[in-house]
Amino acid sequence: MRDRHSYAIPPALRDYWERAALRERVLVAFGFAIVAAVVTWTFIWQPLLRDTERAQRDLRRDRAILASARVQADEIAGLAKSPATLKSSDPRSAVERVLTERQLRAAVTALDVQDNRVRVTFAAIHFDALVGALDVLAKTEGLRLVEATLTPRVAPGTVRAELALAR
Repeated sequence: MRDRHSYAIPPALRDYWERAALRERVLVAFGFAIVAAVVTWTFIWQPLLRDTERAQRDLRRDRAILASARVQADEIAGLAKSPATLKSSDPRSAVERVLTERQLRAAVTALDVQDNRVRVTFAAIHFDALVGALDVLAKTEGLRLVEATLTPRVAPGTVRAELALAR
């Protein structure tokens, strides 16, 4: 009577195993163990080591990103708690002060206040300087550009600018 597991092993291999001496069986089992160890090392252990090293590198990077995000969140929370204080309550004097600080006051051809808006006209100003001044006015004084007419000038990078600023 055949045992039910005998169908899984080819008959030639089963016959060899039954005829083999104890020493041959030990050598075959030892060879099988070595092959199993090499396969396990190559296809299981090495990929696990590589994945562990990569995960550790990613963890260090992610922790650094998280720390940076927390610092930025704390800065944002601090800014939200303390409202920006305006340096000047008079928008005209604020515009004059910023233009003087940025050495642009001499380029102004007209500066007046109408309808709660400060109107400034430059006959010719470098575009980069204009943008920088508008940025400072927005950040430090809360004055935003609400109306603008820019006309290119002959000199490269310069424009004629008619601006209206308001809080």
